[in-house]
Order: sequence, then C-alpha cells, then structure tokens
Amino acid sequence: MSADRPDDCGRDRSVTPPRSARLVLLFGILSGCLSVVAVPLVAPEQFMLASDVYYYAADALLSGGDIYNVAPPDRSGYHYIYPPVIIFVFVPHVFLGGPGAAFAVQTVLNTGFAVGIAVFLWRALSRRNVALTWIDWLLLTGFGLFSSYSAITVVNGQVTLWLGFAVAAGLDALDRDRDAVAGIAFAGAALVKVFPAVLGLWLLRRRSYRAVVAAVVFGFAGILVGIFALGPDVTETYFTEVLTGRYDGFDGAPEPAATRGGAQRQVAAIFGIGPPYVTPLAAVVLGPILGYLYLDVGTDNKKNATVLGTVLVALLFFPLQRLYMVLFIVPLVVLLYRLPSGRPRQLLVVGTLVSTVRVSFPVVETAVRGLGVAGPLESALLAVGHRFYEVILFPTLGMWLLLLGCVFVHVDL
Repeated sequence: MSADRPDDCGRDRSVTPPRSARLVLLFGILSGCLSVVAVPLVAPEQFMLASDVYYYAADALLSGGDIYNVAPPDRSGYHYIYPPVIIFVFVPHVFLGGPGAAFAVQTVLNTGFAVGIAVFLWRALSRRNVALTWIDWLLLTGFGLFSSYSAITVVNGQVTLWLGFAVAAGLDALDRDRDAVAGIAFAGAALVKVFPAVLGLWLLRRRSYRAVVAAVVFGFAGILVGIFALGPDVTETYFTEVLTGRYDGFDGAPEPAATRGGAQRQVAAIFGIGPPYVTPLAAVVLGPILGYLYLDVGTDNKKNATVLGTVLVALLFFPLQRLYMVLFIVPLVVLLYRLPSGRPRQLLVVGTLVSTVRVSFPVVETAVRGLGVAGPLESALLAVGHRFYEVILFPTLGMWLLLLGCVFVHVDL
C-alpha cells in the first residue's frame, strides 16, 4: 500500500468537516429546489423531456421503427441520441403503461443512483478519516439529488445521475485498487455520453493499465452488441449522423452550441473571433492547464484536484455545462471536506457557490427594473448584465473558478 493512498490520509487523526463545506452543499440544495419550483413557470417543456424521448425511442424499437428518427408527439425537435445498445435499457419503460409511468420509474431510479453517489462519497470521506455525522449524510444525499447540479436532470427524467453514479463507482474502485471495475464503470459512462472517456487520461496517469484494457474491451463490446442486435446500419447512423450533432443542445434539441456558454464562448468574446478558430484556441487555453495538473499527483488532494480538473476541462471545452456537473461531485466534495484553510479552498468554495447559481438574464432584468432606479442607471445596469450573459453564464464562471482552485492546489498556495 503506497504512502499516498487515501486510506493513509491522516490515519491517526480525524478531520472535522469545515462549516463552509456543509453550507456550500446546503446552498446548492436550496438553489436546486428553487430551480425545480421555477420550472413550471419558466420552462414547463422541461418536465419529463428526456424520459419521453427514451420512451418513444424504445417504443419505436419494439414496433420496428427508426429509434433515431422518432420524437415524442409534442416534442418534435428532440430525438434519441445514445448508442444503439443503450436503447435496451429503456425497453421496460414501454411496458409500464405510458410516458407518465416511465417518468415515475425514472425518478425512482434517479433517486436510487443519487443515494448511491452519497454512499460512495461517505466511503471516500470515511477513508480519509473525516468525522461524519447524520447531518453530512443528509447533505451528501440532498446535494446528489436536489442540488442545482442534478435537479433539472431529475425533472427531465435524464440519465445523468446514472453516469454520476458510474463515475463515483469508478473512483471508489480506484481507491480500493479494483482497477478493472473502475475501467468498466468509466467505460459505461463514456458509452452513453462519450465525453467521460476523458477519465481515461487519469487511468493512464495512474498507470492503471488493467483499467484501461477493461474500459476499451467494455466499450467495444457495447458497440458490437448494438451492431449484432440492431444491424450495422443503425450503428452507422449513430456515428455518422447522431454523434456529430450530439452536443448542439440538450438531448438532441436544435439549439446553437454558443448558448451553452462553454470556453468557446469566452474565447470568441475576448478575442473577437469566430469559427473555425474558436475551438482550437479554446483547446490551446485549456490544454496546458490540464497538462499542468497531471505533472504532480503525489498527494491525495492533488489527485482529487486532477480528477476534478479533468472533468471540468471536458465540460468547459464541450458545450455541456450544467447538465453534467454531477459527474465531478465526488472529487469536489472530497476537496471541500479535506482541504485546509487557504486560497485553494477559498476558490473551491466560491467556485462551488457560483456554479450552483441558476439565474437567467430575464430574472436579472426583472429584478433591476423592480429596483425603481433612475432611467440612465437602470439602462447601464441592464447593459452590463446583458454583456455579462453574452460572455459567460454563472455555472461556467463557477467552473472556471473551480479549475483555478485545482491549479492552486497543485501550486500549494
């Protein structure tokens, strides 16, 4: 057992959870609950959105239709976007009696996976000798299920919490030297959403070659099952048509990637450029940051900062953003609970708080007009706010702060 294993972190002394860590989790839960309450008012179309897509795609499979061409009757712009093999997961939905029942089961499953994430978090913190109480259990479970990182995915009936569970399971397996299990868990998440494959970089950095082999075998096996079960044409459609447009919006919606607020958006605003230069320049900005995080992983805090930074870079590079933030809950919460006072911890606390804010510009506009300030001042405030939202969104700003915090963990500031 190596000296930097989490099992050996502070073996002779327990760590009392910082109050700020608990407050940050509570704030995230409250923010998520408010966003759920606001859904019927500002975005009622989000309710049951993803589970409806899954239901009708599975129904098309059973009736001999095209799983990638069908859409819910009242949601013509939304289509199934996962690999062919994943559709079999949703086949039981069709036998439940309708989309409403399918969403109910999806919600139960999401709740179970959120509890599972909390279990892995509890285990990770306990291995690091954090003195946890029932308050922490409630906060860990609530943050996984109700925080603004995950609440909208529950309302949608999404599978994002399933992926968060897979990543959490993989990190737990690595802590316990179960490399093959970790590789399969990461590959399961990557098979659904592709971008979690970036965690393969972490497996390579750890020299967890057994995990890499297990991940590759599992991933290819999933693709082959889809080919043999549904035919090569369906798989070809996925790779040539569906996958190329996958990140243009949520669950196949025809939404411009710029509205997602990724790094390309900041690069375009700062440098005043557009395609085809935005994406390469975003890679030039993010690549060296990620490379720096991989130089030194000699302590447990640096390891968690590297894993957190890896997922953050993926989310910032692709137009993914807030829908998949639940995937970095484990390393983030471990750092919030374990880091000593200092600038890295301050950045992670502030970054987490900002990343949980879900306030759109129309809300800001309504608030400013409600202040009753003078005309010129009101116009100035609205102009500043409008420009801010053109450049960046609060979740994106929070993720940049979190990434900076990861860098500071490595700098030992």
